[in-house]
Amino acid sequence: MNFYFRLQFRLLNRHIKDFGLQPLWGWLWGVTGFILFSWLLFSKTSYAPYLYLLLTASWLLQLSNKKRADFLKIIFPERTLRSIRMVENMLVALPFALFLLVRQYFLAALMLLPASLVLSFFNHAAVIRRTVPTPFGKRPFEFVSGFRQSLLFFMGAYLLAGIGIFVNNFNLCLFACGINFLLILSFYTKPEPLFYLWNYAFTPAGFMKEKVKTAIGHTTILTIIPLAALLIIYPEKWWLITGIQLLGYLYIIQIILVKYVAYPGEIPLVSALIFLSSIFFPPLLLGLIPFFYSRAVNRLATYLT
Repeated sequence: MNFYFRLQFRLLNRHIKDFGLQPLWGWLWGVTGFILFSWLLFSKTSYAPYLYLLLTASWLLQLSNKKRADFLKIIFPERTLRSIRMVENMLVALPFALFLLVRQYFLAALMLLPASLVLSFFNHAAVIRRTVPTPFGKRPFEFVSGFRQSLLFFMGAYLLAGIGIFVNNFNLCLFACGINFLLILSFYTKPEPLFYLWNYAFTPAGFMKEKVKTAIGHTTILTIIPLAALLIIYPEKWWLITGIQLLGYLYIIQIILVKYVAYPGEIPLVSALIFLSSIFFPPLLLGLIPFFYSRAVNRLATYLT
């Protein structure tokens, strides 16, 4: 078991070096970023504990992937594997639980750690064995794989929006819509293989236009139900609902540009931090979108002519 965690620590340090930082600075930035993100989250919304629990659950579900568990079974005996799963689930949940304790959400914090231990005994991927059909097959890559991996979370966000409408809590509905956009943004965190790029007979500018058009269309498909429901139930707040939808489109456009700035590598740390800063200060989008667009087009010129 010690070997497994030493190996994971080395892999994390290697990822930090790939971002262009020394491991020590990477860990310091990571801890500082986590604390700052948590503080801003709890200062901006009263639903921060629920989002915290959602983030923890999503991370733990990634660790509970059946393919991953089957791979580890080949390497470790059952007893060692169970200990690994329990320890890594606790390590993931611990920072969230500690911050919940600092914010005096004692019940949520005390429930989080036992729940993480319980989840270590389950492999969630065994629940769905059939391929989930999607309306995105003609335009791979992001939405096809992203939607299938996040299906349960979209269902949860839709349910949360329905609950908000039922109890007449408009802020809860907006929170659910925000979850939908965050899930869609996560589709663009991984670069596609080069052969996907070579399928397009476009110039770099034409390719970016096609990617943005596809993203807006597919995003509309995934968000149209809660959007229409809110416009019907709260017609007097149409300006706020429409504004948040348009803002979500702008963030998706920006994440597409950020993705291709470093293509075929992953999004660098500096670009990720700049993107996060625009979430907390949306006016930055006016300058960041043109900036990232010019850099993305220049980058793609290497692979598209």
